Amino acid sequence: MRRLKLPLVALLFPLALLMACSGNRSEGSSGQGDTLLFRHARNLTVVTYPDRMEVTMRNPWDTTGILGSYRLSTPIRNAAVFGSVHCALFHELGADDAVGGICDLEYINQPEYKEGVAKGRIANLGNSLQPNIEQIINLNPDALLPSPFENSGGLGRVERLGIPVIWCADYMESTPLARAEWIRFYGRLVGKAERADSIFDAVEKRYQDLCSKVRNTKSRPRLLPEMPWSGQWTLPGSGSSSAKLYADAGAEYLFAYLEGSGGIPLSTEKVVDKAVNADIWLIKHHGKLDRRQMVADTPLLANIKAPIWWCDTSVSFIYEETPFHPERLLESLITILHPELDVDATYNYFKLLTVED
Repeated sequence: MRRLKLPLVALLFPLALLMACSGNRSEGSSGQGDTLLFRHARNLTVVTYPDRMEVTMRNPWDTTGILGSYRLSTPIRNAAVFGSVHCALFHELGADDAVGGICDLEYINQPEYKEGVAKGRIANLGNSLQPNIEQIINLNPDALLPSPFENSGGLGRVERLGIPVIWCADYMESTPLARAEWIRFYGRLVGKAERADSIFDAVEKRYQDLCSKVRNTKSRPRLLPEMPWSGQWTLPGSGSSSAKLYADAGAEYLFAYLEGSGGIPLSTEKVVDKAVNADIWLIKHHGKLDRRQMVADTPLLANIKAPIWWCDTSVSFIYEETPFHPERLLESLITILHPELDVDATYNYFKLLTVED
């Protein structure tokens, strides 16, 4: 296999670099560097120099360790993007040309990328968990952008291709704004720093304005999210950005006692025991949702009397938009939880499930 010439070089930085970048300035081998000051994100350190950008990602599962360290000398022009979330983000940044290949095409709603695959401009790399190695070799990307998972074992054979892997660990931040702030990092990857900063500034302002509207509300409706799948019900832990968003929307999240920042699998029986007290049941579902069929499939669900607000993810852009626009999801949830606040909502991802549905 021929040697790949890449603008991105993975570095083995010591832990000391992560600690040394906490101030405004950092010394580099070719002049002084500016440390990008993140207002919310905690798992990123970015230092820019006249000729490069150096990035360190803290391991979200072991905060004493490093998930990845990188040196970027030129913007990425040919990325293999594994998730629909980041495809949508690059589209918003005006960086469609930087996306050379994508995974999980069936879950991507962006018409520009579907058309790009159909016309051969963008490579279809197959399943994100088992991407097509031959297609990746043919693409010869500057970098791979997958999402990491704890104890997943990495990308296996794909990592042995020698292509730098930029782990998209934004989802492991503990607050919605912390995750959204990663847009500033991704913007710099593709040469769109100013646009990324501008987008995040607007996101932050709207999110904080909405929080201030909810802060003094006396009622806290009890919220149950999601539904069981194959006998298990995966719910966000108290340290997750989802749990934080529920609180910011003025909800009492029924499972806020669960420790962890990721999804926690529970038995359906255990969830239903507590869910009988829910005031609102929030479900994201791919395709039409039928409460009678849900109960027929899982009779225990008949014990949950809360009204269902559901989002059809087969037509909604909720997964693509809200990770980096949490203000849109917050706005939508406040209209459900606190209609008395009369929030002027542009985005309504959920609708009330009726018998007719």
